Amino acid sequence: MFDSLVKRGLAALDLDGRALYQDLSARSLRAALAEQGLTVLAGDLRRAVPDLRDQYSVGMDPAEYARYWETKMRGMHAAQVRATLDALAALPEGALTVVDLGDSSGTHGAYLKALAPEGRIGRWVSVNLDAAAVERIRAKGGEAVLHRAEHLHELGIRPDLMVIFETLEHLTDPLRVLHAMATEGGVEHLLISVPYRRDSRFGGDLLRVPEDRMPAELTPERVHVLELCPDDWGLLMKLAGYRTVFRRIYRQYPRRHLLAAMRPVWRRLDFEGFALFFLKRDRALADRYTGW
Repeated sequence: MFDSLVKRGLAALDLDGRALYQDLSARSLRAALAEQGLTVLAGDLRRAVPDLRDQYSVGMDPAEYARYWETKMRGMHAAQVRATLDALAALPEGALTVVDLGDSSGTHGAYLKALAPEGRIGRWVSVNLDAAAVERIRAKGGEAVLHRAEHLHELGIRPDLMVIFETLEHLTDPLRVLHAMATEGGVEHLLISVPYRRDSRFGGDLLRVPEDRMPAELTPERVHVLELCPDDWGLLMKLAGYRTVFRRIYRQYPRRHLLAAMRPVWRRLDFEGFALFFLKRDRALADRYTGW
């Protein structure tokens, strides 16, 4: 997902205001990384994958990428990779099959192949319904399939861990998708990240603008269907057939620094951060529900 909310907020600023906002935001991100113990890991990610400009399907201005977007993406990726490494450490020994749902560039597979213990990643498979994303990953030498993730068993792919980063909020029915993974898909472990909100709402920013200002085509990559608080996401996942092993919040601002003043700005123009959930299949509640 490219941050359309931030892009529109910045568009209302003149060039000097836009640059100032991005500079302060990048400083906020760096302070947040240091406070959350992610600075070194973010540097490791940069060495593993030096260039992130093809992370999304839309282009990035080179100056803005250097000033802001690269720092923003590295921070979020560092939180996701740290959680992935911790999830891998909790799984049985041996080479594992990891599936990356909604992957658009192959970045996380490259990160983990470089940073996970040797031999831990036996197979990394990217899954997307966007043919261009699949071809982009294959062109880099990654394994990618054009398929629905909950039906991967039809291809003989049985993941030990499925990671779902910044994807669940784009799905029209995440509850049924997760339930299909817990039942017919047989996916035992999931690691999910979603935008962090203190309150829950239906529909993200793009659905709230006047219709005459909306793009002609509303692609899934640009539209958030559900933006829930962590407790509500946890309940949805539990009903779907998964219990939470650990839950974390990655913040895009520090809490013990002058730049903590950026929190309301992040909340207004983007998100305060991202919630991460490591889940294990547990169908006790899902099997009691009779409405599937």
